[in-house]
Amino acid sequence: MDLRFHDAQPSAAERAAVDTLLGAPQSGWEGGARGARDSHTAAGGHAARDQRHLLLPAFHAVTARVGWVSEGAFNYICERLTVPPAEAYGVITFYALLSTTPRPPRVVHVCDDIACRAAGANAMCAELEKKAGPAYHAPHGDHYTIPESGWMTSPCLGLCDQAPAALVTSAGEVPIERLFGAVDATGLARVLQGDLAPATRPRRRLPQAGDPSLRILRRVDVIDAASLD
Repeated sequence: MDLRFHDAQPSAAERAAVDTLLGAPQSGWEGGARGARDSHTAAGGHAARDQRHLLLPAFHAVTARVGWVSEGAFNYICERLTVPPAEAYGVITFYALLSTTPRPPRVVHVCDDIACRAAGANAMCAELEKKAGPAYHAPHGDHYTIPESGWMTSPCLGLCDQAPAALVTSAGEVPIERLFGAVDATGLARVLQGDLAPATRPRRRLPQAGDPSLRILRRVDVIDAASLD
């Protein structure tokens, strides 16, 4: 396999996020310090390839730590897992919650997919723009300032029964990720200011909840879906 990596290096925080997930590199062949033996033999290839399923978790680890995946972090992940950058790029650009361009540490992802649009997401986004400014867009050029927080539209977040929905991500040493249903512009504007307990409308119960005629879905909206018990 012809692996062509970039020269960019990860920051200390990005390297730590990856190493926490994968463990420290054991040789120069996987992104570590190059030792005398590395000039003559290549070690660790099989072990690295056995971890290729951790590509997406590695991207998530860096995103949770700094908010996005820089070229240096991307390169380091590819080195650690011996994944060709071209393949990894196809993975990271597929997911809306991952980014290869700078993002604020705190981002509010506002769903504007079909169910949320039907529940007024477009009007809510217009109101949010008036309250908190326009949606965040990736910077262009070499000179830019990344704000502490920003919001952007998002594909489906999986809360169609509680639309409109939003996902709040706050990167850092102790990352925060919270999913909110039945949100409004006022509550999301508060989130952008650092208040992670926005005012939401009362949760709507599913009309089928507790219907004795249900068989497969007899426990829908009756049990706590987040509890293993």
